[in-house]
Order: sequence, then C-alpha cells, then structure tokens
Amino acid sequence: IAKLGSSSSVLRASPPPSCPLMVLARLLAAIRHCVPGMASPSLRVAVVGAGSISREFATRHFGPGTGTLVASIVDNIEACAQALAVDVGSVQAGAAVVGDNAYRSRASQARGSPVPCYTELSEEALAGCDCVYIGTPPSSHASLVCRALGAGKHVILEKPLAATAADADEIVSVAEAALHGQGLHTSINIGMRWNAALHRFRSDLVAGSLGTLNRGSIRLHFRTWPREWQVQPWVAGRAEGGPLREVGTHFLFGLHELFGHGCVARVRAEVRYPDGPEGSASESEVDGVLELAPGGPFALPAPLQLGLSVRTAGQGGLEDRRRDVYELEVQGDKGSLCLFDFTSLADGGGRILVDNTPYGRRECIERLVEAARGSAGSGAGSGAGSGALISPREARNAQRVLDAVPASRGCWLDVSYA
Repeated sequence: IAKLGSSSSVLRASPPPSCPLMVLARLLAAIRHCVPGMASPSLRVAVVGAGSISREFATRHFGPGTGTLVASIVDNIEACAQALAVDVGSVQAGAAVVGDNAYRSRASQARGSPVPCYTELSEEALAGCDCVYIGTPPSSHASLVCRALGAGKHVILEKPLAATAADADEIVSVAEAALHGQGLHTSINIGMRWNAALHRFRSDLVAGSLGTLNRGSIRLHFRTWPREWQVQPWVAGRAEGGPLREVGTHFLFGLHELFGHGCVARVRAEVRYPDGPEGSASESEVDGVLELAPGGPFALPAPLQLGLSVRTAGQGGLEDRRRDVYELEVQGDKGSLCLFDFTSLADGGGRILVDNTPYGRRECIERLVEAARGSAGSGAGSGAGSGALISPREARNAQRVLDAVPASRGCWLDVSYA
C-alpha cells in the first residue's frame, strides 16, 4: 500500500540510548498522556502507507511542531514499512531530514530505535495511536477509513477522496456519522485551503480587481506521466491514477474554494486514452469546458466557462521546457490572475504577486489536532475561504466534477453534488 513508492535506502539503527535522562524523558512523555493539567500530549499517529507522500509527512510534518508524534508505520510491503520506521525513529532521536525532494526525505544518519511497524492496520497498531494518516492508493481509502473510525480514531486522508463514486459516498457517510456520534474528525489533505496564493486570488476577486469575469482555464501539461518520482502501476492506471485524479483534484478543489462549493454546474469534455476507451491506461489528453453557474459569491451575471486542457506526453508547448505546467487562470475585462505551480500567483502582465509559498501540509495537521482537542472554529465543513479542516463532503465536490469529465463523452453533463 505504499502510495507513491519509497526510498531504496534502508538505514541500520543503532541501539537506543539508555542514559537516565532519556529514560526520564520517556517517562514524562508517558505521564503527559495520562495526567490532566500538564501540557497537551502529542497526538499519536499511525502512518498507513510508506510511499512518497507518507514519507514526507512522517519525516517532515508530523512532530513537535504540529503537536503530533508518529507512533507506527503500516505498509503491506514489510521492507517499505521497516525503512520508513527506521528513518522516523532516527528523526525522532534528533537526526536531520535530508533529500533532494520532499517525497524522498530520509534521516541523515541512523539514531535511536525504529518506531513500530506493521504489515496491516492491526488492533495493535490502532491501540497505539490517536489518529490514522492514510497515504495509500485511492481504492484502499474507504476500507481503511471505516476501520480507523470504527476503532475510535481520528483520520487524516490523502486526496483524492476515493477511486469510485460509491467509495466516496461511503466515506462521507461513515465520517459524518462518526463526527456527530463520537466526535471523531476526518480531514482531507488538499493544501489549496491554506494556500497563500489562492487566498490572494480570492481576495482580489472579492475586491473586483478583474472587473466582470468572462473566461478562464485549467491547464495541466506534463512532460511525461507518471512523473519520475511517482512511477507506480496504479498511478499510470485508469482505475485509481491519472493526471486528472492525482493533480486535477487539487485545482478542481481550488476552483470550489474560489467560487463556492458546488460552483461547477455542468461539464463537457473529450478524454483520450493511449489504449482506447475500453483499456486500462489513464488518460493521455483531455479537452473540455467547466461551466460555473451564474450568481455565487461574485454574483456572476452569466455562466462562466473555463477551458480544461490536460496533456501527458510533452504536448502543448512543453517540448522545449524543463518543467510541467500547472495553471488555473481567470480573466475579466480589467485583468487576469493565474495560479501556477500550485503555490504561486501572477497577474496578466506576468508580475509575480505570490511566489512559491508553503502548500498547507502543516495546517492540515494542525487543524485536525485542534479539532481533536476541541478547539473552537477548527471543525470541518466551514466552506470556501475558511481555515477549517477539509471535510470528506467538501472533497467529494471536487471528485463529482472529476468523475463528470470522462462521463460526459463530449456532451454537456450536469454535475450532481447530492
């Protein structure tokens, strides 16, 4: 269940320190979990999936800075689980985090002891955590969410929400029942909600800086698919992967954050596959239109249409570029704004307004921790532009649009959010 593959480097951990100060520190940490009035204990996290995104979260984002502690690693490939468990244990013991890419993060040296690791989300793994982070392929999400919530644990779930509409509905139903019945929170990791570039985009729309909006586009052009750091069969497959599901989810969710959830009224698109419509490979090209309904937070006087363009083999002007294209652009009669590379924003003249800011990894964790501790204003479902954690229902809005794209088959198809 390693989501995007894992590092091939396995460190050998040295024996754990046994000095009295280390023993005392561990004793105090245990007491904090039990004694009222002491500093808030860290939220213990079982990390399920030992692939690239889990590796980033486990080594860089779960820790004292977010009020969390990785308690265990779970992956059905034992070697992957062991490798990440060694790196996490080393980081917890003070090793630096290194790597040329966050998805390839690792400990600089072996220290301390590996955290516990398992080949399934067992009762033992669940007993040792307060929260389950799920960074596995989409088809496994529904069953893992149900198991974690059924055991009384909070959940952080990677996007996309699920591989099928039925699984998405099940996750929404189970998560909402657990929230209202047991106070258990399920948060979806889509960084657009805490993206400073998207916040600036929205504030400029609110201020009317673009004038009357008249068109827009989403362009996702890749030199190759899968990208070199996520070469896995499921990422290249139609059932769980593909650029629309893996990357488009971010930008479709961002569109809902800008214009209000449920803003996309209908879709028309043509989707092409390298092995034909009955094959198993993910899409290679998409050309379509997303139509936003009139009204909404910006009182659109008429439907607003955004072009949708996806390319996966260097087409669309990438032949001479060294980078992929990730863009969400909106134009009006007074100017335009373009969100690019996820976390940067430029105006129509090419002036950079927001440049390469963080993408909300920490905020996703922090909102879940606050919700788990009962902090006011941290719960799910507060809608576009809020700082609240992202609910499964909100994440399903993006999936509804995503599912409508191939289903439209070149004809207008209404998007249902029910």
